[in-house]
Amino acid sequence: MKVLNTFAYTGTFSVCAALGGAETTTLDLAQPCLDWCRENFRLNGLAPERHHFCRGDALHWLERFARQGRRFHGIILDPPTFSRGVRGKIWRAERDYGALAAAAARCLAAGGWLLCTTNCRKLSPAEFRAMIARALPRADLEAAAMPFDFSGEAYLKTLWCRR
Repeated sequence: MKVLNTFAYTGTFSVCAALGGAETTTLDLAQPCLDWCRENFRLNGLAPERHHFCRGDALHWLERFARQGRRFHGIILDPPTFSRGVRGKIWRAERDYGALAAAAARCLAAGGWLLCTTNCRKLSPAEFRAMIARALPRADLEAAAMPFDFSGEAYLKTLWCRR
């Protein structure tokens, strides 16, 4: 299985996928995060050199992967609510998540899945689902409940999207 982890930060999703036997590609805008991820691979007994690490803008890389015909069995989309790219372009989850999901879908292998998550408080679960449904009209969407150890307002939203 080939898994792409976008907005990877410390690489936790990548480490878990690699521990499960996947070949991972870890993507983040910040080099220190990729270095941290490599260290987390080593701390978990994994050889980072057997995996791929890409520094840069997620949308740029998704477009590049699509042009190259590179496909993944699973793609994790866990972006920040707000981000400013290298060239100063502003990304907002409530406005731009649909375009991100659509770009990721172009890199999915047949039968692949997307894990779409957000902690954007401006998006209700229904609005988030509708945004993803518009971006992925032929996908089966399954919502996951907020983890039991998170108390208070249900601000985390998670959708499994299967083609």
